[in-house]
Amino acid sequence: MPLTHVESTVLLEPPFEGSEKRVEVDFTLGPGAPVNGLRSLAREQLDELMSLARCCIVSNRSNSNFDAYVLSESSLFVYPTKFVLKTCGTTLLLDSLPRLLEVAALTGLTAVRCKYTRASFLFPKHQPKLYHNFEDECSLLDNLFGHLQAGNGQQYVLGRPCEGLQWHVYVAGHVSAPMPTFNLELCMTKLGAKQCRQFFREGGFVSSAQTTEDTGIAKLLPGADMDDYVFEPCGYSMNGVIAHQFITIHVSPEESSSYASLEISGHMEDLPDCSNLLAQAVEIFRPGKISVAVSVDDASAAGAALWGDLSHPPVNYGYVGATCQMLSCGGRVMYYTLNAGSEEGLPKLQDQAGSISPKTVLHQSTSFLSNSALVGGFDSEARASDSDSSADIGSPATAGSPAPPDLSCADVRQCVLVADS
Repeated sequence: MPLTHVESTVLLEPPFEGSEKRVEVDFTLGPGAPVNGLRSLAREQLDELMSLARCCIVSNRSNSNFDAYVLSESSLFVYPTKFVLKTCGTTLLLDSLPRLLEVAALTGLTAVRCKYTRASFLFPKHQPKLYHNFEDECSLLDNLFGHLQAGNGQQYVLGRPCEGLQWHVYVAGHVSAPMPTFNLELCMTKLGAKQCRQFFREGGFVSSAQTTEDTGIAKLLPGADMDDYVFEPCGYSMNGVIAHQFITIHVSPEESSSYASLEISGHMEDLPDCSNLLAQAVEIFRPGKISVAVSVDDASAAGAALWGDLSHPPVNYGYVGATCQMLSCGGRVMYYTLNAGSEEGLPKLQDQAGSISPKTVLHQSTSFLSNSALVGGFDSEARASDSDSSADIGSPATAGSPAPPDLSCADVRQCVLVADS
């Protein structure tokens, strides 16, 4: 029988989106609710929530205050009255929120505040349709949380496209806590080639713990209980927990889309100095570009005005932009962008207090779990157009791209993890 020639098309794997979506929902305990609140949720309930977001739990650490989970794509932190979910790639983070509110209500908890943040996507055309437009994300959030304050939630976009990544913020409701939460978040791109090789599972690889030690990551929050993973063939995730504080780092070291994020969160008196932490991160990753978001739940809290001072950039780095935004909930976000090879001092902060920033969508990257799901889900022309991602800066992603198919945690565990021996 003669052979029949079948023409085939080789589909390129889309680049990995390192940039994360992050949601933080605060609750109050109702009558009859368990004292440990959200921490009483069963593992099966958390697995269900993560499946809705298109990721799964890899490992976890706990202390007397909260639980921290390394995910196939970033991290989850569960406190008695706070739920923090952070996912990278093309995950569907917001799809988990309706079910979260349902299981929380069944447990006796009521949502009082929602804060959603993300940087611009490096590869927006690979995102599911909802995430092509920040206003659409905010509309979904308003449907769930808009009732928490008059006039629905507030949305802000900090920074300018010409300065690098922009910072998107949605907030609705208020949280009153005896000690406010402080956050420092770094988004780093164009990582040093030598630094990227540290996060590959290849010849010199010993263990994830050894990678954490050798890179200097272990020194960022001394005393923290570290839960770390180096993925196959590359990639790194880490959660560190101590008292009420956590640190989380995620690295996508591929040369074409290298990216690292670092977040530290907790009470002010327990957190390291922001300038020192930034300088340490620069030594570990040697990024070409850095975006820094410094936020606090209560801007009127003692010491809040001084925390997060970044008036002195790391050596060989200079500021491109700086913005200060007061939030409707009483919080504050300061957002900075820096470039390597510059010695520019801190520019005058653009004060956006009391205003809602222009609503625009920008550029950033794809995901660990969802990369395999996306192959074949987008046409080759769309994939090829991302070879020059700078063309996407400041413009919405192309509408109509299909969302990734449903994936269960079982699907992920089969193809994603290689545990340390």
